[in-house]
Formats: sequence, C-alpha cells, structure tokens
Amino acid sequence: MADDILSRSGAWDRADESDIFVALVRSAIIISIATLPFFGLLRETPLKLQIALIVAATYTLVLFVARLADRWLPLQRPLAVLVDLYLITTAVVVWGTETRALFQLYYIIVIVSAMWFGRRGAVISAALSMGAYIFAEQHVAGWQLGSAEILWLLWYNGAPVLLILALVASYVLRARERERARGLRLRHELELARSMQRQMLPDTLPEIEGYELAVRLAVARVVSGDLYGAMCLEDDRMLLWVADVAGKGVHGMMHVSMMQSHLHAAGREGLSPRDIAERVNRGVYDAMQPSSFASAFIAELHLCDGRITYTNCGHPYPLLVHRNQAEPITRLKTNTPLVGVTLRPGYVQLSTQMASGDVLVIATDGVHEARGSEGVMFGEEGLLKVLEETRGGSASEIAAAIARAIEQHSRGDLADDAVIVVLRRREV
Repeated sequence: MADDILSRSGAWDRADESDIFVALVRSAIIISIATLPFFGLLRETPLKLQIALIVAATYTLVLFVARLADRWLPLQRPLAVLVDLYLITTAVVVWGTETRALFQLYYIIVIVSAMWFGRRGAVISAALSMGAYIFAEQHVAGWQLGSAEILWLLWYNGAPVLLILALVASYVLRARERERARGLRLRHELELARSMQRQMLPDTLPEIEGYELAVRLAVARVVSGDLYGAMCLEDDRMLLWVADVAGKGVHGMMHVSMMQSHLHAAGREGLSPRDIAERVNRGVYDAMQPSSFASAFIAELHLCDGRITYTNCGHPYPLLVHRNQAEPITRLKTNTPLVGVTLRPGYVQLSTQMASGDVLVIATDGVHEARGSEGVMFGEEGLLKVLEETRGGSASEIAAAIARAIEQHSRGDLADDAVIVVLRRREV
C-alpha cells in the first residue's frame, strides 16, 4: 500500500487544498479530545492519549509550516492517514467501553483515502481501520474476546457501513475526478482553439481612401468557426469576405484554417467572387465530408465607383443601407449552396451599387441567433433597429453599437461567436 500511496501522492496536483482541510478536521478532533467533556464525563487525559495528541498536533503543525513554505512533505498523505488512524485507535483504547461514536471517526479516514488514493486505498484503509479497532478492543478486554464477540462489535459499531462507504466514496470521487479531468481537457481545447482563431484573423484592416471599414468579434463561451478577411487588389479593388464554418473547438478550427488559406490564395490570384467560391469549395470539399460545411459571403469592391460584385454561399443576407432613406434596404443574396456540400454548387455572382453615405453590414449567424431571456432571437429586426438608431454614424460606431446590442439582448450569454463587418462609403 505504501508504494501505491507514495506514487499517487507524489503525482497529485500540489495546488490541491484537501490536505489543509483534513488537517483542520484533525485539529478539531484534537481540540475536542483534549479540552471538552467526553460523553458527558469530564476526565483527565491519559498519558497514551496525550502522546497521540502530541504526535497528531506536531504533524499538523509541521504540515502547516511546510504549506506556508510551499513544500511537500515526504509521504505526506500516507503519513496523514497513519497519524489519524493512530489518534483514533488510541482514543478507542483509552475509552474502550464507549467507542461507537469514536468508530465513526474511521469513516473520515476512509473518505479521505478514497479522495487521495482511489478505490484500492479506500478499501485498504477500511481494512486497516477495522484491524486497528479490533486491536484496541482486544487490548481493552485483555485479549479475551472471541471471534463471535469481535464480529458482534464490528457489526454493532457499523463495520459493514465502513466497507460500503469505502466502495461508494471511491466510485463517486473517481467519477468526480474523471469529470474534472474532462473539464480540464475541454478548457485546454477551448484555449487552444481561441489561440488558433486569434492567429487566423487579421490584426489590422486595410485603410481605404473614401471608405471606412470596421470589424467587431463578439466572443461566446464556445469557440465558433467565424472568420473574415480583407485584401487590397490591383486595379483599385478590395476583396472582402466573411464566413462561418460548422464545428466547434480545435476540430472546427482546422476547417477554419483550411477555409481561410484557400480564400487568401484564391484572392491573391485576382479571381472574381464566384470563381473564388468555386475554388474554395473544391479545396475544402473532401475535408468537410461528411458532416461539416460553411457559409460564406465574398465581395469585390471597386473603389472608384462603389460597385460591389458578390456571391453569397448560404450566408445570412448582408444589408446595404442607403443614405437616401427612400431607397429600400438591399439584401445581398444569390440563393446558392453552402460551401462543402456539393462539388457542383453553381455559384451565382451579382452586382450592386454603393453610393456615397451607404453602409454595408455583414454579420455571421451569431448576431441573428443571439437569444434573449425568453428565447427571442435578435434577428434581422434587431439589426435593422440598431442601423436606424446609428444612421449617420461611422463604421466603427455602427459595429460597436451592434456588438453592444446583441450583448444586451443575450445578457452576455451568446451561444455562438458573432462577427460584425461594417463598410461605409464616406459622404462627399
């Protein structure tokens, strides 16, 4: 047992504070035995018990000092179990005729052993506790107890409960540790995915004469596959895209990385939005099968005249809000499939005009699907309301207002990351 306990104790996370908790419980027992009436009878503490109290108190004091110095005692946890076993057994020897309440203190040893050493440690500590109890009772009776009397004492004081407790506590605590380990793995994966997401998204956006471009990323508890990008091209053009890849965590981020790489590569070749979508679809199709896919909006802005050529691959409709309020809002849709669902998507390319003072808003579904307290989605209606309230504002002000609105609507509990891209043509 000592080797098993030693190996498990040494591998334990030293940030764990259960040793201090057990030491505090031991201190309470020491104080109770040394200073309080026991079973209503005020007695002087016998020498045997005084020695046990001194040993337990000394070990506890050394433990606290080591903890303050951020040190780990040799065999710290096995020694703690043995010290507690010695203290309780000595108390049984001293008060051998009134031991039912004392026997229940062995339960603490079993629970602690289950927590520290698992099922084997719990069962072994239960067996050691019963052996120590039998030794104490035989010592009190002058070694005159027969087998039947020992069995009756064990039954009367709850030895079966001690064994059951050892098994139940070990299984419960083992399940708790598995859940804790699973939580740590998920948190590590989330942090890794967040790091990958930050590396894939551009640090800066191109500054374009005559236009304003702003982006906001509203972060949810779960990492999503949202991505965006912008690059200046020859012939006074800018390429802009926003996409949302199905899948969470590190696995989803691998598809995001692949999607972003293909978008960058196709964009640098100077392809049209439709051809970029076709190229990206061919590049990611095999990797996304059978259950992943992506929505994407890809647009090419001709800076000189504000003409936008675009294709929409199953993405929430971007909104082009005109400065002239008499003009209806233009929804940029092409009714073509998502990326990664078919090898022959037949993407369509359309064009529209962005006049002076017009605002283009592109958002992922994390914006539209942000839910309020009663499950009501933010939706396009919420987006239009914010755009009306911020009419005349800069691109940065509009993007920030949308981010605040979905944060307030969802009360800070977004189910999915939300990317908000706002492009505004300055008024002349």
